[in-house]
Amino acid sequence: MHFLPDIESMDILKIQYASLGVEVVAEPKPALPVTTPLSALRRCLSVSGFVVLLGSGRQVVVGLSREQLLDAQSLPKDWLNQAYRQEPDAFALPCLPVNASVGALADLIESTRLPFVPLVDDKGRYTGQCASAERLYRLANKTLRPARVGGLATPLGVYMTSGYYNVGAGWPGLLATGFLFGGLARLMDWVGLIGYSALVALFPVVLRLPGQEQALLQLGLLLTTMLTLLRLSPLAGLHAAEHMTINALERDLPLTEAVVRQQPREHRRCGTNLLVLLGGIQLLGLAFYIGSTRLNPLGLFLYTVFWGWLVFSCWRPTGLWLQRHFTTKPPSHSQLESGLKAGRELLARFSERPHGDPGFWRRLWGAGFLQMLMAFVMTFWLVDFLLARWRWF
Repeated sequence: MHFLPDIESMDILKIQYASLGVEVVAEPKPALPVTTPLSALRRCLSVSGFVVLLGSGRQVVVGLSREQLLDAQSLPKDWLNQAYRQEPDAFALPCLPVNASVGALADLIESTRLPFVPLVDDKGRYTGQCASAERLYRLANKTLRPARVGGLATPLGVYMTSGYYNVGAGWPGLLATGFLFGGLARLMDWVGLIGYSALVALFPVVLRLPGQEQALLQLGLLLTTMLTLLRLSPLAGLHAAEHMTINALERDLPLTEAVVRQQPREHRRCGTNLLVLLGGIQLLGLAFYIGSTRLNPLGLFLYTVFWGWLVFSCWRPTGLWLQRHFTTKPPSHSQLESGLKAGRELLARFSERPHGDPGFWRRLWGAGFLQMLMAFVMTFWLVDFLLARWRWF
């Protein structure tokens, strides 16, 4: 169901948001060639609800909704391509430049009543984004939410960002997280060494393993210890509160404790997934190195292909599993309140002054990883400096 702004809402948009960029109400919509068979269109529309069909040079030909396709059940599989070839002008779809204003979009939707308007660049090519009449309606009624929200769990509470607006724990929380993980990583070096020494003392047979297998064993012990400590720490509850709040935000649900507590603790864009992918790529390299010393070229090729398939097909499910069992846990009332407070503050600031896509670099800075990395590296440097200065450590 698409909400189209009424006349009163249109007047509000034209007065209050006339100069605001149309990217504020844009959302990604898939594009397919106009020659796409009917069966493929149905599969795409079952997921997205609306698809833009393109001619040559990524020129927009027509937009097709799920409801329109229901009327085409009995038509030939290439009906759209045939119809377009016979009468291309009948498929003309109004578009807007990607730098158009909300006022121009309001005028166009008021006259056409379209649920989506494709956005094109200065050469008329589809950008992958459509301006949404529903998001326009929410903008007029001050219920519009950011298209994408990110966040982090920090020792000082939940940090949340829309790319432009950063709320919650802020810079102090990001730096504290970097210092904490830098110190933990240094500590784990010593704990891992002690734990491995204890393992060797209990099971001397470990020393008979080749060097690569011993390295894998040490890495496994280290990761298991880190994940266990993280699961027991308050950060796991804050991490869950962050995910649950963002899930509620992105599903357009009210930010109340009763509602947010029902949301999943996992999130598909969590950094845990990325770390699993990077770790899997490192494991792939190690597997290739081990295989190169023991297998012939054909065996090495098959061995590498198997490990590559395993890494790139399982990294996301593995990341979600780690989130569920190690990096998050059911949050306490105060931890969930930290996430709710950050989410409400973000909504208040966005409602007061909405924005569109902040761009890659601003979004990267807002994500907080660079600030955490700076603090992490600084902690490593400081520990190394102290160890070099005071040998008795």
